[in-house]
Amino acid sequence: VQDGTNSTIKTYLENWYTENLSEYDNLIANTRYCNDTSVSEVDQYGYIYYGAWGRLNNTPQFTCPNTEKTYGGEYDLKVGLLTADEIIYSGIVFLTSNNNNFLSKNCFWWTLSPKLFGSYTANFDVNLSNNLGSNDIIYDINHIFPVINLKSDVLYSSGDGTIDNPYILSI
Repeated sequence: VQDGTNSTIKTYLENWYTENLSEYDNLIANTRYCNDTSVSEVDQYGYIYYGAWGRLNNTPQFTCPNTEKTYGGEYDLKVGLLTADEIIYSGIVFLTSNNNNFLSKNCFWWTLSPKLFGSYTANFDVNLSNNLGSNDIIYDINHIFPVINLKSDVLYSSGDGTIDNPYILSI
């Protein structure tokens, strides 16, 4: 497990965390975030499709495959991004619109999961139709939605976790 390879996105996430959540650091757990760079397929043009691609319509997973890439694998950090697998578990499907999902934001936003490497590089995203898709990598901070995990001993005082009645933490 690494503490993260420096990148534009990692720097953005760490700065966002410092600016918005550093005062709550004692409540937020270090979490293993997975950048799955295992190879699922190499097509006739030499494009390399990464692990999440091979799991889209079959079996998404929460485990992180081993990878020989220095930029892939598990990262132990306070903040990260959702993977394509986690998004599929939430009910969002590859190339199928879903406007009723709690992750629907009516804009496109990036996942941590790389899709392919070839003449261009693409990561999976959740797009305007609220389905899982992929686009060329464009690092635009307006399309990054950070994810954190609370420590197991953090309690809530009210709420049911819905958008109209979110959990209120006991801090």
